[in-house]
Amino acid sequence: MPSYDFEVDLQSMGKAAQGLNDTLKLFKDKDVEDLVPSEDDLGSDVVWDAVDEFKNRWEEGVNNLCQDIEEMAGRLGKIAMNYFETDKAGYDALKGVASTVAAVKVLD
Repeated sequence: MPSYDFEVDLQSMGKAAQGLNDTLKLFKDKDVEDLVPSEDDLGSDVVWDAVDEFKNRWEEGVNNLCQDIEEMAGRLGKIAMNYFETDKAGYDALKGVASTVAAVKVLD
């Protein structure tokens, strides 16, 4: 018979969301412009045109990646919060039932 039990490691999920946010910060701290030589460094208009086109495409890709990472981190954090709130609500409900059951007197 299959088991339908599952478990969510909220701590790991929270760490994953934080890791995504930390990675995003690294991307935002460094600009692609900082990693590419300047036009003066290259000394050739033809080479600069190619590098500039590459830089623009690279920057667009990095910006798209950052948006995706930001979305993933937000969703993962929200999922972790939803699990936490559901777990807490279940605990509170069971605690209330347990106290109600404990208060019932079967034999006087």
